[in-house]
Amino acid sequence: MKRDWAAITAGAALASLVASHGWAQEIVIQNTRGLSFGSFVAGSGGSVAVSPSGLRSAGGDVLLIRSGEGLAAEFTVSGNAEATYTIQLPGDDFVTLTGPGSDMVINNFTSTPSGTGGQLSAGGSQILTVGGTLNVGFSQTPGDYAGSFSVIVNYN
Repeated sequence: MKRDWAAITAGAALASLVASHGWAQEIVIQNTRGLSFGSFVAGSGGSVAVSPSGLRSAGGDVLLIRSGEGLAAEFTVSGNAEATYTIQLPGDDFVTLTGPGSDMVINNFTSTPSGTGGQLSAGGSQILTVGGTLNVGFSQTPGDYAGSFSVIVNYN
């Protein structure tokens, strides 16, 4: 079995303005840490999943390398104190990572709080974490792969 190393990272953010109660109110999302799938051996392919809490797991013939841990993406959402909001994550097969080998697709995005929404603190902020599943190809070429994705938040 051929063993290849690959380190993968991705992350981005998008701010959104919406109207509520008859006047414009701003809710802002800022990316503070990118989604990282860490280092792994691709083998004959499979997947690497990172949960919103940062737990990493492998599927198929992918072997995780302990020294290259993955990380959930982290965002700070800020706006009106105690306001509730909804979260829109990317759709499946929409986000692609590019690098020295074949492109890899991320799907199954999940978040904490969940996509159904969150609530800002009395100070007007909340941490939002996002995970996903990276689909790794057969004998994926080793190297760094990168891409970006948008997370959109809107007041309820």
